[in-house]
Amino acid sequence: MKISIDRSKCTDCGLCVRMCNLNFVKGTDGRVSAAKPPHTCLLCGHCKAVCPAEAIAHTGLESSSFKRIEGKPSYPELMALLEARRSRREFTPEKLSEEDISALLSAAAQAPNGCNKRNVGYIVVTDPAVLKGLSLGIGEQTLQLAQKLASPFWRPLIDLFFGRQLKEFGPLLPLLKPMAEETLKGNDKVLWKAPCAILLHTSPHDSCGAEDAVYCGANILLAAEALGLGACVLGFLTEPVNRDRKLAKLVRLPKGRVVRTSLCVGHPAFPYSQGVRRPAPDAVRV
Repeated sequence: MKISIDRSKCTDCGLCVRMCNLNFVKGTDGRVSAAKPPHTCLLCGHCKAVCPAEAIAHTGLESSSFKRIEGKPSYPELMALLEARRSRREFTPEKLSEEDISALLSAAAQAPNGCNKRNVGYIVVTDPAVLKGLSLGIGEQTLQLAQKLASPFWRPLIDLFFGRQLKEFGPLLPLLKPMAEETLKGNDKVLWKAPCAILLHTSPHDSCGAEDAVYCGANILLAAEALGLGACVLGFLTEPVNRDRKLAKLVRLPKGRVVRTSLCVGHPAFPYSQGVRRPAPDAVRV
């Protein structure tokens, strides 16, 4: 890996030094130079992105990946998108195009990432047989759980080991059995008959893996809204795939990886006419 500075362009402004003083230094003569060889580099691209003269060359970074920032959405424009986004569970049968899927993944790739490891993997499920298998498999698991929760033998044991989680899940517990039964009848309450599910996975040992995947998933949700699509986080999909080898094999989850978050995406069956602005959260100011 090599970092070099085009002296015919460089103005010695020193922004690269302020951004990364491991790999750039300003000499006593005021001239900026790059470390040879470079020290630890996370390939974040900040040095190239901050250079107003476009004078930095980095063999580890594609120059074509960088482009001038021409403008950004205003805060009201951003809020309009955020307020318009809804968790969509009603979809048309229309499949997603490859262009739409690529656009969603491109948006995910722009999310912040711990140490710039780019460690999040994606499983895009569009095969109707696999989608049906996921829904039915999770429906069966959920029905078994609902039956155990109603059992005088199993319930005390479940409360003993998982009481805190159940308390958080409390309002939804009565819905488990009807949700599972409807799903097994073909009225999908797991994937909501969406034509596409996206599972985001990382190594279980990745210290930032869970956060990284969620950030990428959030970008997909917003990109879907901007593309005129609908999306929803699938809380009932993530853990069952991690716990059930059959489901993991069904979606081809790579060995040594865990699903961190899951989404379904499709064409919305109808539009929403109003956005919703949530109340401002409470915050402790220190």
